Amino acid sequence: MKQRTIPYILLTFILSFVALNSAYAEEEEAVSLPVYIELTPDFIVNYGAKGNKLKYIKTGITLRTKTEMASYIESNMPLVRDSIVIFMSQLKDEQVKGALAREQSRKDALVALNETLKEETGQEPVIDLLFSSFVTQ
Repeated sequence: MKQRTIPYILLTFILSFVALNSAYAEEEEAVSLPVYIELTPDFIVNYGAKGNKLKYIKTGITLRTKTEMASYIESNMPLVRDSIVIFMSQLKDEQVKGALAREQSRKDALVALNETLKEETGQEPVIDLLFSSFVTQ
């Protein structure tokens, strides 16, 4: 009797393993991987000038989105770049000096960009806006 039950137990174990493995593969396919879109060329923007002194921000920006949303961003790239230029040009000194101020400006730029894209596409496709470089003068 024991010799007959071992193949059945082994067969049950193998079938369970195969079923779990295929369920895991389906779940893995359903998870959307992030896509990074580097905006080139870098942005050079005149900002918050007081008096006759010109001030500039030069920044490299990368957007993080889901795979299925990348086409929304890429097909609206002129709108994306314009939104970022408008946002950056309205910044003041206190919004670009120091790490905490730049972090808040980064978050605010993300919100402004998604609002602009939502007006155009009905979607908020950008998950995150990342500075790859940020220089002020």
